[in-house]
Amino acid sequence: MDPGVVITVGVLWFLFNLFGKRKPGGTRTTQPPLRSRGGLPAGVPPSTGADPTQREGARLQDLLRELGRTLETAGGQRGSPPSGRRAPARGRASLESTPVVRSLEQEVRRPPRRAVDSDDEAEAVIARRRAEAEANSRPLGDADHHAFEARIRQEPADATATPAFPTRRLRDAVVWREILGPPVSLRDSLDS
Repeated sequence: MDPGVVITVGVLWFLFNLFGKRKPGGTRTTQPPLRSRGGLPAGVPPSTGADPTQREGARLQDLLRELGRTLETAGGQRGSPPSGRRAPARGRASLESTPVVRSLEQEVRRPPRRAVDSDDEAEAVIARRRAEAEANSRPLGDADHHAFEARIRQEPADATATPAFPTRRLRDAVVWREILGPPVSLRDSLDS
């Protein structure tokens, strides 16, 4: 929305409120608070306020009083469902259920913790590592080197080849080095 339109509407609203509801003597007229059709309950004085926020609060308070009175009168007619709602058909179960209240101030009972002792497993791991180290601790000969070379030559060339770096990846690498690297003023002191 255009800010000029919002400002214009705001100025017009201000001027309308300023000049709209003045009496010839210069005082503003006050509207009486909203009342229910049947009037206020007995013993409840109407609420009035001096400024607009107090009047609005008074209107809300009157509305809540009227709502409370309406709910009290509707509470006496529990035999029939309120208008707009149908009574559940016979033979069907209601989906509404009563909530189950449970106190959280009771002691919580948990099963006892299971004791885990990994010392026996640790000794087995240590023994396995020692056996593997002793098996590989002998000096390697020519046959071992030839077997290793034959094993690595069996892999396809695609898995061992290094991909050629395109210019874009190289440029991105230089940019990231500039971003993440040390400042230019400190590079000479760090290189030496």
